[in-house]
Amino acid sequence: MSIENEPRTENSDEPSETIPTIPTLSPSEIPQRNITISYYCDTDDEMLNVPDPSGSIEGDPIEIEAFRCIVCKTLPYTTLYQCQYQHIICAGCYQMRVLDKMLGAQLGTCPQCNVRIYRHEPFRNLRGERRLAEVLVACEACGFILQRSFLRIHCQTDCPLRLVACKYRRIGCKWKGVLGEAAAEHEQECEYRSKRGVQLLEELQQLQAERDSKQCLLSKIMKLLQLPHITVRLLQLLPQGEGFPRNDFKTFSFFEAFSQSWSIQLNWQTPDDVEEPADQQNCTCGLLFQLCLESPDTCRGALGLTYTLASGTYSEVRFQPNLCEKCDFTRDNICGPLTLIYKNSWLNCAKLLNDRGFYARLLMARI
Repeated sequence: MSIENEPRTENSDEPSETIPTIPTLSPSEIPQRNITISYYCDTDDEMLNVPDPSGSIEGDPIEIEAFRCIVCKTLPYTTLYQCQYQHIICAGCYQMRVLDKMLGAQLGTCPQCNVRIYRHEPFRNLRGERRLAEVLVACEACGFILQRSFLRIHCQTDCPLRLVACKYRRIGCKWKGVLGEAAAEHEQECEYRSKRGVQLLEELQQLQAERDSKQCLLSKIMKLLQLPHITVRLLQLLPQGEGFPRNDFKTFSFFEAFSQSWSIQLNWQTPDDVEEPADQQNCTCGLLFQLCLESPDTCRGALGLTYTLASGTYSEVRFQPNLCEKCDFTRDNICGPLTLIYKNSWLNCAKLLNDRGFYARLLMARI
């Protein structure tokens, strides 16, 4: 019997627990809600462009552990798929390991048992989606208990111990801290509160120049999509546990394109003089990528490419707009320029790389 048809039983002998009065979501609402929150956030907003929170599961977590994705080993917030032997695959890994695989000559199969999975007949695990949405979790910051499907919204808008920015950040203030007396005290003493327009003019012009540069870059990326010789590759970084190196390159994906072998290297840039900062929320780090040619011996001449790395559909964070307008790959030049794709606190970068992972799209065009 399929797990999605298994009836739910309740034990009437157990005492009832007091839970927050939060409406139950239908399974179809669960993936759409979480994708929308992260997809439309500003890539420069460090408060919203963060990985999904984990929370502490209340009660016995053994049942919940059964719904971990067999590929990325995470507890998903999105749609759950399964093969006929009930191996759980989250929506992102299903797109990578089943749908994308079938675009070529290979068949879509379960990553664990290799049983055939048909693209037009996907099996969803509705019981798992509902259980993961309804399970009670405790906020890691304030300890408030709520349903897991509302945890991200709580951490961003309702948590009394959430990280907030100064209300004058739009005119240049870079302060951020925990909501409460410290935030109120800073706003009373913030130097930007009393600055006059003439004093702010130079900083506002610099901010506007950064926004204009970003819009210009986005326009160039749109033109890239119109080029005739363009190809797209779906990439995935699996959670690294505690093994992602700092200030060093790590190769996370190999693929074929334009009759050549390629790889993507990541670099987690952190302050050189700090092994692990005491205040991880306020220590800013960056994640950079580099495209590398893995088969230089078969490259007969210069291979000119323009490319950009964009976040995938099911990625929990949005990448900074980036574009390599032209790079000639040869036997002597096998690496493209190092490009920033994500900037946030040490804590969020570590969670993204070690606990959650991400999905990405690499768009490449010959020029």
